[in-house]
Amino acid sequence: MLETVRKALMALTLIVMAVAVFGLYMAINTIIDYFIYYRYAPIYKALMNLAVIVLSIYVLNIMLQERRGDSEERKST
Repeated sequence: MLETVRKALMALTLIVMAVAVFGLYMAINTIIDYFIYYRYAPIYKALMNLAVIVLSIYVLNIMLQERRGDSEERKST
């Protein structure tokens, strides 16, 4: 029961975090539009998108490693 509640809270937290990250992403794009000269804005947006992709891959890699560790612990017990 407690594990189910913990998983539900984790899922809710991840959803809220995803919405917050999307809002931050949109706000940064707006800031780039306002403060970066129009000729260079696409370069900054491309760099920001690349940074988001790299960060996403890094986080997914960490999550997959944790899951593998959990699976290995269950197999060994």
